[in-house]
Amino acid sequence: MTNQIKAAVFDIDGTLALMNKEQGTFSALTGAIEALTACRDRGIAPVAYTNGTFFPPAHYYPLLADAGLVLDEGHILTPAAVAAQALARKGYRRIMVMGGDGTRVPVQDAGIEVIDPTSDAPKVDAVLLGYTRDFGAAELEAVVQAVWDGATPYAGSVAPYFASSKGRMLGISGAIAAALENATDTKVTVFGKPEVAGLQIVSDLTGATPRQMAVIGDDPKLEIRMGRKAGAFCVGVTTGIADTALFNSFPEGERAHTVLPDLTGLMDLPQFGGRST
Repeated sequence: MTNQIKAAVFDIDGTLALMNKEQGTFSALTGAIEALTACRDRGIAPVAYTNGTFFPPAHYYPLLADAGLVLDEGHILTPAAVAAQALARKGYRRIMVMGGDGTRVPVQDAGIEVIDPTSDAPKVDAVLLGYTRDFGAAELEAVVQAVWDGATPYAGSVAPYFASSKGRMLGISGAIAAALENATDTKVTVFGKPEVAGLQIVSDLTGATPRQMAVIGDDPKLEIRMGRKAGAFCVGVTTGIADTALFNSFPEGERAHTVLPDLTGLMDLPQFGGRST
């Protein structure tokens, strides 16, 4: 059977690997190394798209490679990198960032001035929220004031939690976004999953349209919703936060096309040139 898939978009946390946050290391999940290798062998471009903003994209390559997960340059995406490209296209020149280097670096790399959330901060075009534990009332008040003063609020991700080696970890930027919306009555625009902006970058990288992509992930509310919105083939894996019953509890038009216990059987699917479902 001829391959139907030209690009495979893998989530990282709970799909390809699990991160030990204290040690800053990743461990590959069952079948992940083999799946990346098999994709390349079959002419399918593998892309890793995390919903986390712990690190800038460049930081992930050696950490994942240490776990045996090797990806080509430019083929790791984060919501902050997606946001930075989109905000640069909008012409923003000065953005207040409430987040760590995982958010700050992509914005700076896009040629945008990054402003810290402080009480004496200058006027900014927008606010961008990302993962950080280094904040308190003063920083939260600063981003709220910026929005009150006319800045448009954005976030890389508002996921409530994600998979790690020690179970679920809080998605802090989502909690901050909820506080910001409550204080300002202004909706925060999200660039990460389940929004489809990242898949446009995958198209630019690989030449594949969304209908020529497979989206593989452990979260039915994030990867699967994103993929279904875009018309991609969607594969759920139960190595992260969701079991088969949870994947299948979503309406037919919103659920994964197939659910696997891990990535071992991915290349057996007919969409990847395999012979079974």
